[in-house]
Amino acid sequence: MNRLAPVIASTVLTVVLAGSASAQIPVLANNPAPGDLFTNPGPSNQGQAIGATGWYYNNVRNNGQVGIRTDYPRNGNGSVFFYSGSGAAKADVEYLVNAALIAGNYFSAGIIAPLSDLQTLTYEWYRDSMSTVPASLHPAVRILLDADGDLSTIGDRGGLVWERAYNSLPVPTDTWVADTITDTSFLWNFGLGIGFAADIDGNAYPYDETLLEWKNYFPNAVIIGFSMGVGSGWNGIFQGAVDSIAWQGTGPLANLTSFNFELAGTPVVPEPGTMALLGAGLMLGGLVTLRRARRNR
Repeated sequence: MNRLAPVIASTVLTVVLAGSASAQIPVLANNPAPGDLFTNPGPSNQGQAIGATGWYYNNVRNNGQVGIRTDYPRNGNGSVFFYSGSGAAKADVEYLVNAALIAGNYFSAGIIAPLSDLQTLTYEWYRDSMSTVPASLHPAVRILLDADGDLSTIGDRGGLVWERAYNSLPVPTDTWVADTITDTSFLWNFGLGIGFAADIDGNAYPYDETLLEWKNYFPNAVIIGFSMGVGSGWNGIFQGAVDSIAWQGTGPLANLTSFNFELAGTPVVPEPGTMALLGAGLMLGGLVTLRRARRNR
């Protein structure tokens, strides 16, 4: 098995992001080598902050494991490792704005940008061939949303999920794969006040809704976080990793924001102009202005 195999670019890849770690913001593990391994044996979601980076190990339950480690190094000496050993296990890594700790798990308390401003969401992932879960499964990416843009109401919280299985793409093993989500990518939903896997385009199949269709369906939606993870109903073992997570668009997303997960000691220099975006989430004080502006477009 070659854990340093070349990256495979997805057919939906529109931005090449397999490049230098010097163009990325480093997110360092809490612990020295071999790094972090956050787990939780219980059935209730638990989380842990990754320093003061805005990233969190989150939604970890039933012995799921996640941590920045050296197992699958990418663009340096580390990446975010995942392990899921049963159908009940789950583990995520999430970027959240001014997150609040509630009953041991983290929840976003701010806004990154309107959903309509997002143009590309890119990440790299790795599936180890030791994994026994169905061959279509890999670390999924999720856009966490508040559907009406009003953070004071939580019944419309949820997200959009991108997976290769619903985009007619294979899932290679033992190699790094780069994927980019764009307006033409297919995503399914959870929550958002409309239930699970809603058929918003009315064709009796809930897994072919494009990002553009979701933008039009929820014109006031705001992004409150980004999430990558494994588990929850995955029968069998999954082991793998993610790295090089980035997003870009218009408005607050005009500058590329890109993250590289490493252990301390990696010579990584953040890209100029992106560090300020770490704290650029809009808080409740500016929420009314944002919602009015969205409705007046």
